Parts: sequence; structure tokens; C-alpha cells
Amino acid sequence: MKMKKFFVTPKKAAVTVGCLLAALAVLGTGSVFAAGAIAQSTSIGADNAKNFAFADAGVDPVTAQGAQAEFEFKQGQFVYEVEFTSDGTEYDYWIKASDGSVVKKTVELVGSDGSKVSLTAKITADDAKEIALADVGLTFSEVNFKEVKLDRDGGVSVYEVEFYTAAREYDYEIDAKTGAIREKSSEALSNPDTPGTPANPGAASIDASRAKEIALSDSGVSSSDATFTKTVLDYDGGVLVYEVEFYTATREYDYEIDATTGAIREKSSEALSNPGNPGTPANPGAASVDASRAKEIALSDAGVSSSDATFTKTVLDYDGGVLVYEIEFYTATREYDYEIDATTGAIREKSSEALSNPGNPGTPTNPGAASIDASRAKEIALSDSGVSSSDATFTKTVLDYDGGVL
Repeated sequence: MKMKKFFVTPKKAAVTVGCLLAALAVLGTGSVFAAGAIAQSTSIGADNAKNFAFADAGVDPVTAQGAQAEFEFKQGQFVYEVEFTSDGTEYDYWIKASDGSVVKKTVELVGSDGSKVSLTAKITADDAKEIALADVGLTFSEVNFKEVKLDRDGGVSVYEVEFYTAAREYDYEIDAKTGAIREKSSEALSNPDTPGTPANPGAASIDASRAKEIALSDSGVSSSDATFTKTVLDYDGGVLVYEVEFYTATREYDYEIDATTGAIREKSSEALSNPGNPGTPANPGAASVDASRAKEIALSDAGVSSSDATFTKTVLDYDGGVLVYEIEFYTATREYDYEIDATTGAIREKSSEALSNPGNPGTPTNPGAASIDASRAKEIALSDSGVSSSDATFTKTVLDYDGGVL
């Protein structure tokens, strides 16, 4: 009973464990096991360690695959090493056993070819939340967070932050190294049965599992034959919906299901075929050509060296039931779009256009050299429309090319 008083709070437990560790140098390594047993008995526990990792990663525990937590002694402290996979991303965490704080984390995106790309962040998920809230002028108590995910966009590690109030939904993309806001948007939340009445974004009457069941039942596909690639709770026209995507050996299915009523709002499906052997099902994951090879094919066809090209998009997707790579890149003078068969490597579509300066036609422009910034572009749009900034909510401000013009 007297011993317990040294572990009644996380702080006391941490101090006690620290003293025990210092004593190990005198007592010998045989006492490590005893100290470890004491530290583990007063720790947060494996399940809580997983939850701390899920929260930091912004991952719904339901979607986490292969989650495991092991009690370890790392770099002079007791931690739980937590590993799991979600949405094509592998997570490896060291969670401090005494209080649940994140000691270390590694995040890697896993490509369709098994390749891995490390995501690096100098700011935490909580930092990203604070940046988004500060920009919109809200506090933690006024919002509910739907997603905070470390991802990659255009070669940049970013946090995708989504949250809502009773009346609006907000999406932010924040640079994970600098904390700069790369993109942001918001939209009003309304109840389609009572226009103008805010809907509670969290009030989904059916859960993700039920949404999957509805889609499977409608398609006549058994759960054992289906592989789900997406089950996301989102808004469409102010209506809370589940976006459900899955495939079988022969078909791909897309569903949009009302999260309140369970009604199917939209659905589509298409056959998965191999263009080299029509009618033969293609395995959606079985790309014979990897992303690197697809890039090489595009560069070779364009006559552009890899050192002169900047890639903005390399995505594995389906087009008309065919597994393809959608590839976009630019040089100092031109922009290129390619669609490459992921099974045969054949070029299905391609296009390119000159990058020109509208003030001096024919003169190449540096794609990054915009003379006005996003703020000035917004001012011009507001001035022309006669709308004040206080009355406007921007949903999109993107730098892009149109007909070769930045």
C-alpha cells in the first residue's frame, strides 16, 4: 500500500520510474525486468497508447489495419511502439508509456507498386489545427474535427484538416514543414428537408459498416468478394453522405449513400477489363508498370529529360474500366498531360501546350513566376463583383494554366 503512493499520478509515476532507472546502474541489468514490470503496471496501457497514436494521426480506429502496440524500453524511457496502416499509409509511433505523449513517429505512403515515400513534418497535427482555427477565427470549443491527416500533395508533405461548426464545414491544406496555408475552403451546411436549417455534421444516423452493407446489398455482391477502397463521410450539396467505393474481380462500384436515411443518392459501376485482352478482368492492384516506369514512358515520348521536368501529378486510376496512370508535368516552356496504360505501358492519351505570357505572346513564362499573388487575385475578383471581403467566403483560389496562360 505504501508503494502505491509513488504511482498515484502520471507525474509521480514518471519520477519514480526515473529513479528506478538510475538505480539500474548499481543493481545490474537483472533488475531491468523488475523496473519494466512496475513501469508497465502503472502505464497508460496498450489500448490507450493506440488511441493516442490514432488521434495524432487523425485516423478513425475503425479504418486502422494491423494495429499493434508493444511495451518497449527505447532511448532511456519506456514507450509503447504502435504500428498500423490506414488508407495506404503506414504509421509507426513511440508513445510515452507514462502519459501518452508522442515521442517519435514515422509516416510512409505506400504506392501501388509497394514503394514507400516518407512524409516529414516539423509541425504537429495539433499545430495544424490551431493554424486553421486562427485563420477562420474560431476556437476548439466551437468546432468538431472530422479529419486531420498527414499526406502528400505535389511532392509537399501537408496536413489535410477538416472541421465543422453547426452551420459551416471547413477544409484546409497546411504545409507540414512551414505551417503555411496552401489551400482552404468552406461551405454552408443545410438540411435538404428544411432548406436553410443547419445540419449537425456529426449526426449520421447510420455508421460506415451499415453504408457498406447497403451498397453490397444493392449491387448483389457478397462481402467476401468485395475489396473496399474508400468509405468516407462527407457533404454533397449540404447533405451528409457516405462515399463508398469497392471492386470485385470483374467490376468497380461507386456509391453515394445518405448518412441520415440510408437512401442511395447516386451509384455507378464499370467492368474492369484488360485492353490487351478484352473481356479479361484486371486486378485493380495489379499494375504491371510502376509509377517510375510510367513517368519514363511519358518523358521519352515528349522528348524531355527528367532534369528538365517537374511532375505535378502521377495517379493510378481507372478510365473506362482500364487501369491507367494519369501523369502531368511541365518544363520551362510547355505543360504535358499523359494517360498511360498501367498494364501494357501504352500511351492512351496525351496533350501539351505552350506556357506563354499573355502580355507578350509566345514568350515562355516560369510556371512559378506569377506577378500577382493569391491575395491580389481575390481583391480583383471582389472589386469586380462589388462584394466586400467581410461578406465573402472563398472556396477556391488555385494557381493553374488555361490555354497556356498562368
